[in-house]
Amino acid sequence: MTAVRALLIVNPVATAAAAAGLASITSPLAAVTSLDVAVTTHPGHAGELARSAGRAGVHVVVVLGGDGTVNEAVNGLLADDPESGPVRRPALGILPAGGMNVAARSLGLPPHPARAVRRLVTAVSQERRTLVSLGRADGRSFLTGAGIGFGAELMARVDAARATGGRPPTWRRYLAEGARQFRQATERRSPVLRVEAEDGDAVDDVRAVLVANTSPYAYLGPWPLSPCPRASWQGHLEGFALTTLSVPRCTALMTRMLLAPRREHGGRAVRRFREQRTLTVTADAPFALHVDGEPLDRCRRVRFSSCARALALAL
Repeated sequence: MTAVRALLIVNPVATAAAAAGLASITSPLAAVTSLDVAVTTHPGHAGELARSAGRAGVHVVVVLGGDGTVNEAVNGLLADDPESGPVRRPALGILPAGGMNVAARSLGLPPHPARAVRRLVTAVSQERRTLVSLGRADGRSFLTGAGIGFGAELMARVDAARATGGRPPTWRRYLAEGARQFRQATERRSPVLRVEAEDGDAVDDVRAVLVANTSPYAYLGPWPLSPCPRASWQGHLEGFALTTLSVPRCTALMTRMLLAPRREHGGRAVRRFREQRTLTVTADAPFALHVDGEPLDRCRRVRFSSCARALALAL
């Protein structure tokens, strides 16, 4: 029987990576795989490592890190042939060690990586592979969601703080920075966005857009935030457009979402796009954009698309 080849990618600056105790991760994995370990040293390194692992015939790529490192690995796995499907690609394993861990928590993984690795070991031993859909923002794939406007501005703000050597943010810091960004820095009147679905359904005068590939979209500590509760890794994309960034309306809407996360909350300021294969957003000025919490370059147009059964998870 051929040994399962695995690569463990470790982000050493992830919030919980140091506390996880690397031996508590590597020992169980090494018992069921031929394991190599690689530590990231620069932005984009996880993607480079995942791409090389796919070319080398590795069976499972495991990420010990947060959503940003997971996103890099996903894009690395798809880099050579994003349209080919997951059959010949390595499966992806996730061990949560970031500040939010949206993907891991949405998958129901244990919150501590030393506990999550037990489930991963079982999946690898039993050769379990769960196929999930991905979203794509032009050429960049995402696992959980993407955003335009305020949410992307917040991610860029946190990313800039990281670049100056600050500690990885906790959910309390996200909340504080988010409130500061929303009240003091977010431009409420521009850019004006237009959102258009594949069938021609469109809405103008939009101020912010969320595109969800799963639910919850994010977490505030223990509380899930689910603007698109119908979103699923087995379906297509869900779009959520806000036509105002009024502080009272947005505060009331977020409060309702947190108190009843499984309900669809609406109102005059909300437009929804359900089960969309494509969504296109255009604007009269460059807008902030993020995927899986990773800020991308500002742009005036982005096309989101749904890629069915594009990634295999060791789950």
